Amino acid sequence: MHQATGGQMQAPFELSEGEERLRTIIAQFPPDSSHWNEAENRFQFVDRLLIECLGWEKPNIRVEVQDGVGGKADYVLGHPAKAVLEAKREAKAFGDLPAGKPTLVRKLDPLMKAFPEFREAVHQVIPYCSLLGAQVAIVCNGPQLAIFQAIIPGQSPLDGECFLFNGIQSYLSNFALLWTLLSPEGISENRAYRDIAIHRNPRIPEKASIVIPELMKHRYRSPFQENLRDLSGLLLEEIEDNPDLKSAFYRDCYVPIEANNRHLLLSKQIISARYKRVSGDGITPSAIDDTAVLGRASSRPVVVLGDVGVGKTSFFENLFERMDVGEKANTYFIHINLGIKANLSKDVKTFVLSEIPAVLKKKYGVDINSSSFADRIYYEELRAFDESVKGRLKAVDPIAYEKEKIEFLSAKIAEQDNHLMAAFGHIVRGRGKQIIIIMDNADQRGLAVQQEAFLISQELASWRNLLIFIALRPSTFYDSKTTGALSGYQNKILTISPPPADEVVQRRLTFAVRVAEGKENPGKLEGIRLQLGSVVAFLNATLRAVRSNQSIQQFLSNISSGNTRSVIELITSFCGSPNVDSQKIVRIEEESGSYKVPLHEFTKHALLGEYAYFNAQSSLVAQNVFDVSTADARENFLCPLIVSYLSSNIGEKDSDGFVLGEFVVTEMLRHGFIEDQTRNALRRLAAKRLIETPYAHYRELKVAENQPPDHFYFRATSVGIYHVKHWMGAFSFLDATSTDTPIFDEASRSAISDLAPSFEIADRYKRASEFRGYLESQWHLANINTKYFDFPAVLRLQDDGFNVVKGVIDKKPFKQKPVWKTHR
Repeated sequence: MHQATGGQMQAPFELSEGEERLRTIIAQFPPDSSHWNEAENRFQFVDRLLIECLGWEKPNIRVEVQDGVGGKADYVLGHPAKAVLEAKREAKAFGDLPAGKPTLVRKLDPLMKAFPEFREAVHQVIPYCSLLGAQVAIVCNGPQLAIFQAIIPGQSPLDGECFLFNGIQSYLSNFALLWTLLSPEGISENRAYRDIAIHRNPRIPEKASIVIPELMKHRYRSPFQENLRDLSGLLLEEIEDNPDLKSAFYRDCYVPIEANNRHLLLSKQIISARYKRVSGDGITPSAIDDTAVLGRASSRPVVVLGDVGVGKTSFFENLFERMDVGEKANTYFIHINLGIKANLSKDVKTFVLSEIPAVLKKKYGVDINSSSFADRIYYEELRAFDESVKGRLKAVDPIAYEKEKIEFLSAKIAEQDNHLMAAFGHIVRGRGKQIIIIMDNADQRGLAVQQEAFLISQELASWRNLLIFIALRPSTFYDSKTTGALSGYQNKILTISPPPADEVVQRRLTFAVRVAEGKENPGKLEGIRLQLGSVVAFLNATLRAVRSNQSIQQFLSNISSGNTRSVIELITSFCGSPNVDSQKIVRIEEESGSYKVPLHEFTKHALLGEYAYFNAQSSLVAQNVFDVSTADARENFLCPLIVSYLSSNIGEKDSDGFVLGEFVVTEMLRHGFIEDQTRNALRRLAAKRLIETPYAHYRELKVAENQPPDHFYFRATSVGIYHVKHWMGAFSFLDATSTDTPIFDEASRSAISDLAPSFEIADRYKRASEFRGYLESQWHLANINTKYFDFPAVLRLQDDGFNVVKGVIDKKPFKQKPVWKTHR
């Protein structure tokens, strides 16, 4: 059925029915059909082929469409135009075209040279396609039909290939192929274009990494690096879970939640509106603050939204730690971790009903299952029991009475949910306490678990004697709100925005140094083999760099995109990374006391992780934006173009800065990129978080492979903007991705392949310089003219980084900038 613009078109019947209809139409052909003119051919056959046999519906077909320069296209298929069909009169045969199977593509050029009528039809339809933006061209005179590409990046469509159906019987014999190529589904998914491209040579060149014997090779840490990594993990990650240090940790390390991150490459307006669409019903969530949390008990849980790693857990822990002594004494704070801790439980409800009593007993000394507590909370029920028939045993048989009373209370306690709520009622009303329950890390589990957690929270809140919060990611909340358990509830929604990443890192490093120096209770540090002096030296050098180097601050803030957990993991893994000479850093720091770790050390680790070479798995934060999906050298610049377009002031954006995918596809068509190239790039960019949809499709919400990204909305993230404005021109990035990019110039490919396995800095410099020169020359050849992306300017911004490396190689101050090799 016809769907909204950008959606999947679909035939209203199956292939077998279309084939039978074609058989009937052919059987009814009049004997004089070979004398039909163009109009008759269209009316008697082409219309019926498209509508009755291939399943096209009239809303998806336009006829006699003006091309804007005086011409008219006979048929335009799809909205926007996906294909143009030019119908000729049947009497004007394309000639005695050579026999062959339609499943095998044919070169257009020899067919056009041999048959002038065919050449005329091809020359007529290609301008229509170009002016209307259609990638597929079709010419048909009735018994003969050819399908070919109207746009081929880097070459003329006249040099392309075609699928050729030669004779009415060929339609029937190969109807499955005809349906695959020309049905609404086939045109919508661009199958004809893709299938022709698959048959075409040249293929995508091999990457230089093919010569590397062990591309996926891990680098192993030395004993020094291993110990540094272990201790850094303890000091930077595990330390917040140490009960002896928790209060001091949140006192010194917690960064107040704020949306305005001074180093982010996104506007303040976009950051503050990042959750605006999350409810899907036009309701804008409120920013979270202390007063919102410390409100009165509600009959509904408060949904707290924040992206993964943004600091939802830290917010609530800090909330309790910041209470004064009186508030803490008056509050039972129950933090339920539904992540790893709940995995072994039968179900979420079982875990919650057992975990809450366990926390009350361990943290507050309240055993709700004890006899004395049961006597107090069921005081009224016990009075009623005494008035019952069994209660009369109290006077005549005290032992029997106690047994009945024990059985009565045991039955009450066995009803875990009712017993828990009775206990809460006694704690709140009898003891005058406030109860705050946090249902945390539900978003680390599947959607079913998250929905169950929400329903449990709803049930607990309905008793109106406690405050309950459930923390979710925006994407999972949206998914459940639209189709799942949350769809039937109207909840208060609060949001947490990311704190400045560089400040988070500085506070963590400062606190870690204090603990390592013994200025805070060292807790579990006793017995660690590595000298504390070494880790202090490394952390101090790292801290000094983060404090003083704005480029490092910008890198950490943007590449983490507000994910606090991610940036801490990055810094922790940096300590003791096998790709970082930590012993050299410690030695220089101990000698000088003033060493600053340079930016390229951070970026090299971010690119390679624990691998020896860059590959698809080596980095959690970096994407090779130069990679391609087709044999088109211009595609080296497609991903940067898309990110730059989305982050520019050009194009039709909504109030939150999102652009419809269909508009992105259309914009890239202007630069000569076909739809499939752009769609593939959009999927890859979204999966690696260089761009995003409002609900994290492709990254957190799965999207079917046959669902085009055209109808999703996208905008650039700080990760993507940092890639295209800074990182992709840097020495470390070009060095790493040079072996991971298909290179279309044979000389450059050979030069880079020769150097691909080497770790020597001189070889790395030659490799990165060769790759840089290749890309710059390809940029000039590509002739991409746009105001929002200037690739040579990005390279120039990183000249100093190359100069520093060259200076190290030459062992002398660098006075002149190198002349980059350009392939003309």
